[in-house]
Order: sequence, then C-alpha cells, then structure tokens
Amino acid sequence: MKKDLKIIAEITLKLLSKKSVNSLSLNEVKKKSQVKSFEEYIKSKEELLNNINFYFDNILSLRVKNLENSNHKDMIFEIMMMRFDILQDNRKAILSIFKSLQNSPKFIILLLPRLLDSLVLMLSYAKITTRGLKGQIKIKGILIIYISTFLVWTKDESFSLEKTMTVLDKHLNQAGKILNIIK
Repeated sequence: MKKDLKIIAEITLKLLSKKSVNSLSLNEVKKKSQVKSFEEYIKSKEELLNNINFYFDNILSLRVKNLENSNHKDMIFEIMMMRFDILQDNRKAILSIFKSLQNSPKFIILLLPRLLDSLVLMLSYAKITTRGLKGQIKIKGILIIYISTFLVWTKDESFSLEKTMTVLDKHLNQAGKILNIIK
C-alpha cells in the first residue's frame, strides 16, 4: 500500500471516530492528512471508504503471514477473526461508517464490490478456491457469513469478541455442512 493512501486511511478513521461519514468532507481529510497528491487518489467519499477497506486488507495481509496451515474451516475462521480484530482496533470509526451506511443504501451498493474483493482475498489466504460454480457459491456464502457476523460484532462489546467468535464458528460449521451436501 502506498504511504500516502495509508496516511489518508488512518486520518479518515481518526476523523470518523468522532463524526459521521455525512458530516466528513474530503477537504477536511485532505487538510489533516497533508497529502499533496490527495486528489490523484481520492475523488469521492466512496473512494475514501474503499481506501479504508484496502488499508484493512493491507494490515490483514501482514498478519496472515504468521498463520499456520490447517484445514480450510480453521484457517478461514482465523483469518476472519483477524479481520474483526482490525475492525475492533477502529471500532468507533467502523460503527460510525455502519450507521451512515444504514441511512444510505447507495453507499452500500458502491462499496460492495470492494468488500467482495476482500472476501475473495480472505478465501485465498485460507487456500480456498473460488473458481467455477462452487467458487461462486463459496464467495456468496462467505459474504452472508461475514455480514451476519459483522452485525453481531457491532453489538459485541466484550474485549475478547466472544459472541462474534461463537457466531462465526456456528456459521462456518453450517456452511461446511451445506458444502458437503453440494459435493
């Protein structure tokens, strides 16, 4: 990830921990970040939010390097929990974004392709293939699992994210049973 994009993401997260997406201006982020080529990278709020997602993907890519090889279910569980730990480190900002998205379905539609890219990336880290019809089913399934687990995460105020882990494990077990039936 380019240094300037990292700075922009970190400043955006810092600002969003105190205000909503709607009240945040690109100019404010540009001023606070002091990135001279800001307009080359960011031209809209959607790009600003997608940059945060890309920033999280970058952090995740560094963390998965220490991941031990295991079965697919355990690996995707670990990777998704790493992602939720990253979200947890930025909880106020993520909850602020989530509240804004609830009031603006347009943003959800614009951000969904980047989220799908992130999910495919997580599946690849877990060495789960996404080719063909089965791959498409896996991508759609992991999207449902991620979103339903994310909704639990938004209410999970425990330090250990116990509820989040429990729900994620339950959903992955159910998905495994469904995939076995499909085979």
